[in-house]
Amino acid sequence: MSPAESVGQPEILVELFDKAASLKWKVDAISELKTGEFRERVQRAKELWVGYRPEPADAAVWAVDSGWNYRLYSGFYVYALKAAAVNAGMKISHSVAEVDMLSGDPYDAMLLPELALKYLAEGYEHEVALKASDDSDMVLVDGSMIARLEDVMRREQQRLKIEYMAHLKPVIGAGNIAFVSKYSHDKSLLGGSLGDIYYINMASGEVGYTKPFIVTRYGWTFSVFYARLSEDANALHVEVPSAIDESFVQRFINALSETAVRGYPYQLIIAHKVANLSNDLMEMLCKAAGLTGFQEARGVLAV
Repeated sequence: MSPAESVGQPEILVELFDKAASLKWKVDAISELKTGEFRERVQRAKELWVGYRPEPADAAVWAVDSGWNYRLYSGFYVYALKAAAVNAGMKISHSVAEVDMLSGDPYDAMLLPELALKYLAEGYEHEVALKASDDSDMVLVDGSMIARLEDVMRREQQRLKIEYMAHLKPVIGAGNIAFVSKYSHDKSLLGGSLGDIYYINMASGEVGYTKPFIVTRYGWTFSVFYARLSEDANALHVEVPSAIDESFVQRFINALSETAVRGYPYQLIIAHKVANLSNDLMEMLCKAAGLTGFQEARGVLAV
């Protein structure tokens, strides 16, 4: 560490560790929950959990993910974006590849590049998922559609909402598109102090599911359920933008359990790798765009 880098470090590090230590009461609070309320929620989760023995099925399952990266220059930035549907055989379909230069937020919503690109990429994910759903049994999308919807609807800029919803609305009603979350804070099922998934993971480690229940947002219907694809793996939070029954959940497990990696759909792992846009690749794209002689906006931080 250089002298310049070490300036102020001891004080800042002490402050960070003090604040980390102050979180201990919240961690302890989780342990303290393991009393009356905790036992009640876990017991309720046990009652709702349906143990299931998968019947592996040959199904056409595609997974959709996106990735992006960008470089800041003085007065503008350059971004690259990828989105695609991928199957277990690593076949790519309905792909999107985009590189462009922007001097501001394309939505005029005063968004930083990270958020602007997030919304742009999600729009492509919805578009790709809808196309893939026409010739597949099931399409998986990484993330929560409900969370995406609530996030964009809280934005004040109408142009952002209109453009985002133009990609999202056609997906509403699709009965073979499932949004899958590894981590979820949703409390809709059990209503506890912690997310439902915490109590479900504590209640059981067997392969199985909870029966789908209906969640309504902005007049649209979503079916939500939890499923575990492998023994002792974490449960997954799944949303389908349509009314489904228990047979869909069983088909979901049948189609994915045999190839799941630690309880996570293999197709989504492959989609994530395909969509990843590394710094090295971004560097090459910027060179191909003729930006070698341009100083990056953050170049001064390397001094």
